[in-house]
Amino acid sequence: MERKLQITGKGKLAITPDIILLSFNASAHEWEYEKTVTALNEKVEELRTIIEKEGIERKNLKTKDFSIRKDTSRNKKTEEYEFNGYKANHNLELELPLEKKLLNTLLNKIAKQLDNLDFSIAFGVRDATQHQQQLILNAVEKAKENAALIAQATGVELKEIIDIDYSYRELTIRSQRYDYPVYESEMMTTYDAAPDFEPDDIDMAETVNIVWRIE
Repeated sequence: MERKLQITGKGKLAITPDIILLSFNASAHEWEYEKTVTALNEKVEELRTIIEKEGIERKNLKTKDFSIRKDTSRNKKTEEYEFNGYKANHNLELELPLEKKLLNTLLNKIAKQLDNLDFSIAFGVRDATQHQQQLILNAVEKAKENAALIAQATGVELKEIIDIDYSYRELTIRSQRYDYPVYESEMMTTYDAAPDFEPDDIDMAETVNIVWRIE
């Protein structure tokens, strides 16, 4: 039987972000379906108008999710669920360069002009291709290093590689999201307040499985 040594190499990188990702959740709740959709569209259009005035193309505000559903509430007397209008939600994301001044200016204007529009901030990398290639190289080097170490420790000899397993995926580099429900009146006393940030590097990893024939 052929003798084999299978090693999993894990490449790691700490990557410095170069973009900000602003996520918004616009919502509306009205009794009629048409009024609910109209109210939601008006709020999103106002958001697009605000960002456009800051020199950002409105098409950069991307829809990530949209939903509308009937809202019901339970009647304690009849123990039945009763119709309570419609609820609609529109989740959007805006990619910005890593510029604190632009971010703070934009959020201040949104806070002044739009009520109950919470947002979250994440950091990311616009082009992940180069980083992904480096992660793969690091993973292969780590697998080779570990294979040589194990072979030396166990007294076996590494021969040719007989199999490499790498599951390609399109790498997206994003940090965790930081939520800021600052548009509630009791939480915001001045529209000049804005989040201060210093984004940390984003830790990423890729794995490669390599099988050697050994003697």
